[in-house]
Amino acid sequence: MEVVNRIMCRTSGIYGLLSANCSRHWSSTVSCTVFSREGDSGYSVTSSGEKRPKDDRIFNAVGATDELSSYIGLAREFAKDGEHTYTDKLKRIQCILVDISALILKSSKPEQHVCLSTRHTKELEDWIEEYSCQLPPLEKYVIPGGGKACTSLHVARTICRRAERRVVTLVRNGEVDKEAQVYLNRLSDFLLTISRFACKTDKKNESIYIPKPDEEFVSK
Repeated sequence: MEVVNRIMCRTSGIYGLLSANCSRHWSSTVSCTVFSREGDSGYSVTSSGEKRPKDDRIFNAVGATDELSSYIGLAREFAKDGEHTYTDKLKRIQCILVDISALILKSSKPEQHVCLSTRHTKELEDWIEEYSCQLPPLEKYVIPGGGKACTSLHVARTICRRAERRVVTLVRNGEVDKEAQVYLNRLSDFLLTISRFACKTDKKNESIYIPKPDEEFVSK
């Protein structure tokens, strides 16, 4: 495996080795140091070697994606406690998010752009159909609640939307392949679907938005 760079980016939360094709191959012999002091100046380095401010749009996108993966990991632990059946799918998604972070970090050089496979989005669509068939129609506005697994997936869904907004900017500027944006958009739909399934699995009631009577909104 050709190693192109060692990334130690505290802003993005990614530590390890990235191969030239941004695949998920990590060296088991790498000794990761928790701190390097290189980011104390407020700058960090992309995988292409470009130095950018830590609040750069690239690191904002990677940071949101990493935060999303962390919350999905939390939801997966709650799901495992309840013996839910979809935990392997959440782990799969976390691996894809690592790939998305990697291609974002390589976005500063057009010649190094990497495309995300459309099969990942198709996989999400298949899962959405699989679990939707086991749920009642979504006829009312669902608010977060209905057990720890369900609620944590709702949190992940909202973070997914934020990650998508960060990536949209990069896609618009031609810095990142659009399929990453499409994947995140579909992922938020999956997280909503699987949150409802988690609620059902835990035998909880979904939290439904109940509007107040119109008269309560009349100004006095």
